[in-house]
Amino acid sequence: MSTEPTLPTTGRLNPRLRADVPELAFGLLPEEARRFIPGSIVLVLAAVFVLIGGGNLDLGPVEARVGLSAAEPLGPFGQVLGSWDPGTWPGQVAPSALWAWLEGGYYPTAASVRWPSAIAGILAGLILARHVTRALGPRAGVLLGLCWFASVALIDRSGGAGLDLVAGLAVLAALDRMLDRGSDLVAGVWSALAFLSGGWPPVALILLATVVMGRRGATLSGRLLIPPLLAAGLWSAWALSTTRAEAWGMALTLPLTQHPSWYLPLSVIALGLPWSPFAALAASQSVRASWSDHGRALVIGWLQIAGASILVGTIIPGLASAARLPALAGLAIVAAACLDRLWAGVETPGVRRAFMALMTILIVSWVALVVVAGIYLASAVPYYRGLAIILIVLAFPVFLVGLNALLRGNARRGVLALVLLATCLKLGHWGYYVPEWNYRFSQGPWGRAVGQWILPRWPIYATHAWSADLAFAIGRPVRQIADPRVLPYQSKVEPKFVLLFDNELENWPSDAPSLLTVARFHDEHGRVRILARTPGDASWHRLSQISHEE
Repeated sequence: MSTEPTLPTTGRLNPRLRADVPELAFGLLPEEARRFIPGSIVLVLAAVFVLIGGGNLDLGPVEARVGLSAAEPLGPFGQVLGSWDPGTWPGQVAPSALWAWLEGGYYPTAASVRWPSAIAGILAGLILARHVTRALGPRAGVLLGLCWFASVALIDRSGGAGLDLVAGLAVLAALDRMLDRGSDLVAGVWSALAFLSGGWPPVALILLATVVMGRRGATLSGRLLIPPLLAAGLWSAWALSTTRAEAWGMALTLPLTQHPSWYLPLSVIALGLPWSPFAALAASQSVRASWSDHGRALVIGWLQIAGASILVGTIIPGLASAARLPALAGLAIVAAACLDRLWAGVETPGVRRAFMALMTILIVSWVALVVVAGIYLASAVPYYRGLAIILIVLAFPVFLVGLNALLRGNARRGVLALVLLATCLKLGHWGYYVPEWNYRFSQGPWGRAVGQWILPRWPIYATHAWSADLAFAIGRPVRQIADPRVLPYQSKVEPKFVLLFDNELENWPSDAPSLLTVARFHDEHGRVRILARTPGDASWHRLSQISHEE
């Protein structure tokens, strides 16, 4: 009998013809190196897809409320335009306030909000990848890092898409702990942090998971319930001692005023692209049977969590924002586990055809979009011409690798084509979407144009609520007043600056302080906005002296 060693294989052909040389070489490395390399790859994925350009995107209305609150003293709620904002929680504000303090500026920047969100997304991915690696192996952990960090959700991370990664980190960590160690005290502490970052909806989702999973040890327990109940009690005492009970009640009931999110399933799939569709491969019995017992328990558990999150987030008001990230995590874990089995060659013709069909749809759609939109962009907008040409050129390798994978039925080359597609998505987001949003759609340019007329730290007053992203972009404290006649009582120093609509200036009350026009602006819709001030010496030197004395 021959004693020649058999090389690992990836298919049904002769082992010598399908030898997995890279995996064999990986197996010959020392144990320390084998543990180090997968983790290093996951960190590289996080750096490439999340950290690059992580603080460049101007804030939208959702994130701007956190940014405005970070400029104020920390309280039980956020503070927007000088008033309490019951929809903003202290756990959301504290990381941004800390980041702004470390930056050392006089006012938070967009990076003060963006970077904590990016870091929270990375920590969540590392927690998930660690558990997947233990259950399914290092390759599955790397694929999970790819499905998580190289998704649209983590590339963009914007609150406008319904993502709250700071609160989501606590939810995902609690769910992961429950699947791993049960409903212990650590899971309870994470649940308490979830409450302080998002209120009761994240905690409700965590408690729902204990019912959905139905596992021994991962049920309702005192160790799971006591920390969030204690956090809720301490927060309530803080809120009631700081402001009126109406604000406390509004913070708790505000989620119930939201409408059902009927498009939540589609948004979750879109945010998980280009990887989320491959979670459907788990419908194959052959794929599920190839997982280890521990791995199957993990994947099925997260699949149950994702399904329950999508269901309750769709039909129950207020749970959509809390449900979106667990649903994304569940789809990413299931997709990574399925791709791991395809990479290992554990597949049936039906599974391979399904993978190839999904891969082909994604690649053809991307190539068609890039070629058509890229040609128009390169022709019409010189600023983006170089980027458009690069994306068009990169579309050909994506197409060729995908075509080669399709013709040969090679799932590994199909995954490689998807990695190239995800890289193009990151490049397009970083090079086109971010600057285009910052210039044309964000309130940043207009807000900075207003702010340049006013000394740093000098307040601006308004008689109605301006959008939070505009107020943040001004970079000065913005205070809303109930009536123009209360303007003299806001501060002892003069002059006072006021931001108005043109019709507000025309109908300014005669018994209110008179105003002098400082500058006129036109927003993106052509509407007139006016910066005015009360009479007084407005020289920069004098205002600087007053600001220093204050």
